[in-house]
Amino acid sequence: MLSFLLDAGIGSVSSVLWILFIISLLVILIEAVVMFLFKLNNFGKTLLHSFFVNIVSTIVGYIMISYQDSNNDKISTPGQWLIFFGATVIIEGLLLMLLYTKTSRSRLWFITVVMNLVSYLFLYLASFLL
Repeated sequence: MLSFLLDAGIGSVSSVLWILFIISLLVILIEAVVMFLFKLNNFGKTLLHSFFVNIVSTIVGYIMISYQDSNNDKISTPGQWLIFFGATVIIEGLLLMLLYTKTSRSRLWFITVVMNLVSYLFLYLASFLL
């Protein structure tokens, strides 16, 4: 194995990217646990589904942030947090409806709001660390 390539790759990645990667994994885990606690599926499936919906909503979030008026790439005002929260709920709710066709829409919307309230609380608190 070419371990020196791995070492060079790890060394070139900034610590901020590692922190963002870890935070993303924690959000995926948090939302999977919420879906599991609501008995949407077994933990493995909810983890996979959480990964999928979060990848899509993160991509949309990066697109949204690139269109912000300010030069700041952070979500800093309550209005920005609310806009990103709403977009995340809509995107993830619609994707969960595609994944859980036999679950009622109202239940999926409720679960989507709860899991994102928990994960956004985590993100809000984590934003003070970055």
